Amino acid sequence: MNVPALRRTDSNSRAASRLPLVGLLLVQLLVGYEWFVSGLTKIVRGGFPGGLAEELREKSEGAPGWYRSFLDGSIIPNASASGYLIEFGELTVGLTLIAAAFVWLTRWERLPDAGRVAVLATTVVASLVAIFMAVNFHLANGAPHPWLIPKSGFDEGVDLDSLLPAVQLVLIAVSLGLWRSLRGGAVERTSLWPHFRVRHKAERSVT
Repeated sequence: MNVPALRRTDSNSRAASRLPLVGLLLVQLLVGYEWFVSGLTKIVRGGFPGGLAEELREKSEGAPGWYRSFLDGSIIPNASASGYLIEFGELTVGLTLIAAAFVWLTRWERLPDAGRVAVLATTVVASLVAIFMAVNFHLANGAPHPWLIPKSGFDEGVDLDSLLPAVQLVLIAVSLGLWRSLRGGAVERTSLWPHFRVRHKAERSVT
């Protein structure tokens, strides 16, 4: 038996199995960067909290009636406070997604289980907050149903505020799946892409 060859084959297999997660984490970095730059732009350029009320009145004309009532009754009267919350929320979500992806890419194998759970939990929470903001931005802009053909050929097929929640739902699903695996002790601790320990029937019969 050629042991070195088997080890190289196993190493190549592990490296190939990491590629899907690396790709997903790069997507998470890009999503986090988009949120971070959006929040930073609002702060650096200024005027967002003060101009939010007028912006909402103008762009929400095509929004559903129930959502316009919500804006008129709750958000527009408190537009300045809402603007600061949006700036803070976008910055925080962006930094959290970037930091979690970076830690996962560079330090996952060194983290204790509690640290890994913390990385997964922050990804889930940040993604949920991001989904909440993106859905509200979509509704506030009076955008059409995201998965139907737009009325004009000059419109986006799927706008960014509709696409981001779908991507972040994938991040949530992966994070929750790995969290459950960590709780069950079925994930090896030595690689970027978690490998699941499979016990054969013969092993189970012995134990």
